[in-house]
Amino acid sequence: MRGSMTLTFQRGALLGALALTVASAAAHAQTVQQPLRGVTDPGVITTRQAITPAGIQSVFDGRVFGITFGQRGDDLWVLTGRTKTGKPQLYRLDWRANAVKVREEFSGIPALQGIARHPSDEMPLVAVVAPAARVGNRPGGAVQLWAAADAATSGGGRRHAVLSADLGRHLAGALSVSATGQRAVLPLVFENAVSIIDTKDGRELGRVKTGGVAPIGSAISADGRVAWVSHWGGRWPRTGDPTLPTGLAATADQVVVDARGIASTGTVARVDLESRQVTASVDVGLHPVAMAWDEPGGRLYVANANTDTISIIDSARAAVTGTLALRPFGLELKGVAPSALALAPDARTLYVALGGLNAVAVVDVKTEKIRGLIPTAWYPNHLALDASGSKLAISTLLGVGSGFQEQPQRRQVHTYRGTVNVLDVPDQATLDGYTTAVAENNHIDTARASLASAAKATEALPVPRRAGDPSLIEHVVYIIKENRTYDQLFGDLPRGNGDPSLVMFGQDVTPNHHRLATDFVLLDNFYATGGNSGDGHQWVTQANETSYALWPGYVGRSYPYDGTDPIAYANTGFLWDLAQARGKTVRVYGEYAGRLPEDDAQQRDRLLQRWKAGDDFTADWKVTAPLAPLNKVLAANYPPYTQSIPDVVRARIFLKDLEGWQKSGRMPNLVILQLPSDHTRGATPDFSTAKAMLADNDLALGQIVERLSKTEFWKKMAIFVVEDDAQGGVDHVDGHRTIALAISPYTRRGHVDSTFYAQQSMVKTIELMLGLPTMSLFDLIATDMRASFTTTADVTPYTAVEPMQSIFDKTPALSAMRGPTRRAAEQTLRMRFDVPDAAPTALLNRITWGMVRGWDTPYPGVRQAVFAPLAVDLDDDEREEAEEAARSRPAPPRR
Repeated sequence: MRGSMTLTFQRGALLGALALTVASAAAHAQTVQQPLRGVTDPGVITTRQAITPAGIQSVFDGRVFGITFGQRGDDLWVLTGRTKTGKPQLYRLDWRANAVKVREEFSGIPALQGIARHPSDEMPLVAVVAPAARVGNRPGGAVQLWAAADAATSGGGRRHAVLSADLGRHLAGALSVSATGQRAVLPLVFENAVSIIDTKDGRELGRVKTGGVAPIGSAISADGRVAWVSHWGGRWPRTGDPTLPTGLAATADQVVVDARGIASTGTVARVDLESRQVTASVDVGLHPVAMAWDEPGGRLYVANANTDTISIIDSARAAVTGTLALRPFGLELKGVAPSALALAPDARTLYVALGGLNAVAVVDVKTEKIRGLIPTAWYPNHLALDASGSKLAISTLLGVGSGFQEQPQRRQVHTYRGTVNVLDVPDQATLDGYTTAVAENNHIDTARASLASAAKATEALPVPRRAGDPSLIEHVVYIIKENRTYDQLFGDLPRGNGDPSLVMFGQDVTPNHHRLATDFVLLDNFYATGGNSGDGHQWVTQANETSYALWPGYVGRSYPYDGTDPIAYANTGFLWDLAQARGKTVRVYGEYAGRLPEDDAQQRDRLLQRWKAGDDFTADWKVTAPLAPLNKVLAANYPPYTQSIPDVVRARIFLKDLEGWQKSGRMPNLVILQLPSDHTRGATPDFSTAKAMLADNDLALGQIVERLSKTEFWKKMAIFVVEDDAQGGVDHVDGHRTIALAISPYTRRGHVDSTFYAQQSMVKTIELMLGLPTMSLFDLIATDMRASFTTTADVTPYTAVEPMQSIFDKTPALSAMRGPTRRAAEQTLRMRFDVPDAAPTALLNRITWGMVRGWDTPYPGVRQAVFAPLAVDLDDDEREEAEEAARSRPAPPRR
């Protein structure tokens, strides 16, 4: 293959396995559970894509991380993530009958591509991570190799035995086993190394530093002498390279970045497993993850997840011979995200899982064409072929969408339900039909129309039909908040689709949210695509998410909501990059600006008292963003995420800048502003109550909107408000449904807009208003929010409302607490709040519910079920895991 090629659309059993999980304790035998063929309550696919997966489906409780066929054609090994039991599972599944033959259970989290065939053993080997350390609520530990035994031969007794000593910490990548079955390689993501393992006794034969950052994918030669390893973070920096650290630790790895601060290299290394040396390093695309090695043909295929390409390497010469650009239907759709590869036994067909497209591309290796596409469930992440190459198995992380807890009306974002689909490798006629389904599922006709050239419009609209058309909006203010569902605030609004029984912060606490939704437009069908802050902040600023953030690969390194890990961000850039490239002025307040410590428990109270006295806060903080290029447009005196600073203080800083804009007559075209107090801090003693923090958040929002609406800029302004994710509670429609507001003179006053929107819809609308191009497939196909706007302006200003709930209310001192309130406070004191989501989400949600609704009001609990869209599984909805997290910190001091 020569040069850079473009893939365009063209019509036309081994039983043994190795599986990789992360565990916090030795597993115990459990009763076999039954996955389902389907669900009667499909979750919302927030990307606006439909899913019509081909083949025979099995739906599991938890995210599915890996699959491999057994020796018999009906056997499939399935590795799932943490489930409602709190423990990942390894299933031996009769996929035809949907019958579980064996189920092994582990605690913790699974590896990212954690399952591989073992050619000789009757039962799998399993690599786990035993307890050693925690990073917030993200478990870390020591990677070990385990042996497993079939329940039928073990008499139902002990199923596990540790083979290896500790191999690494925090996270491991794709496990590969040689055809001889004697040797395996395991990338150690945190250590930037690959472990070489004797599979017979689990001994670590050696460990090799691979010469790159965050190794993830692996492939091993048949004789076990050579391996290839891919690096999410690319090569080590050279002298003069611009770099940024992957996290806040003083020893954090430095990665090479571009002018936007995004990791800009990708590499694979060839390792001689005999000499324990790296013998070659090859530059490929960004975020190389999965690999498939045609060893007899001398070709290595590498999936570059952040550039939507496949690199083809001559494995003998260690040189790239071709680059296949993945352009389904002839369109360049950023965010297609190749996430897994499988090569047919004859090496003529390459199967490519496209995580962003919810499809598998069938590639003819000789012609370098996509023969067609196979539809999958939400985010395919692993592929397997049976020994004959006639059956293809596809696993998905997010599957059929999030489910419910205990009752259908109690839906939570982290109740994941991943899937496995098995199908016959399709002939061309069948593949053509599948391809049509993929096109329809991804709204390809809409994408074509959006990308097609057209005459420039002459009429100015609030939301232009195409980027670059005249707009009635010159200034966009984009306000990003933390973690609430629609029902938690708006469940009591009678005009919307709400459930009053789930309201926690109603009219008395959040009157400005309620009034803004009532006076302007109520959005009761709006969803957060992000599942937590580690990926939610990418969705609201990039309309995309990388595999590094979704799977995730940052465990032990960072939590990249704050700009502290350049590997986490999409190659298409951020909203502020697009705006500046189009000559728009930008100002950013708090977003991606790092973090501040939470070690002063009384800081929040002192600041509230100063705010009450009318103090000026514009000189209190000086912030430097870790994402260095952002500092050009960052408000350095505006604090980033911390619960110790009230939002009314943040509002006062911002409003001081607004005064300056009014005097000069110039306001930035794009203002991005973070208001995070609605995250809350559980039952922390002598600290603001959850209701007080929501009231603070609400009052700050009201004050900002009021002042903006009384400026000369208002007549050409749109204000958008959104949560980064919705994991802070439950919702009766879907766990992703969240709070969103659209505020402008051109908003349809008093209107209820039930159009399906998600975070990428808001990003798209901002892009259209400011004349910016789309960043990914997801904002391209998203529905813009024009239905919320009219061409007739109503410039009536907004008047903020004082919440009935005092923003000064505090929880009692620990010594004054009794019963469940005291227990909740003791648990809260063991949690971390310097980082969003560092506290165990499920336990924190229960505590907040009890403190707000009362301990006698039942919390919508976790449903124990046999089964169950985009980050390690940070759901924390397992009570056992949450309690362990609370116990893992020292007991609080008595006061």
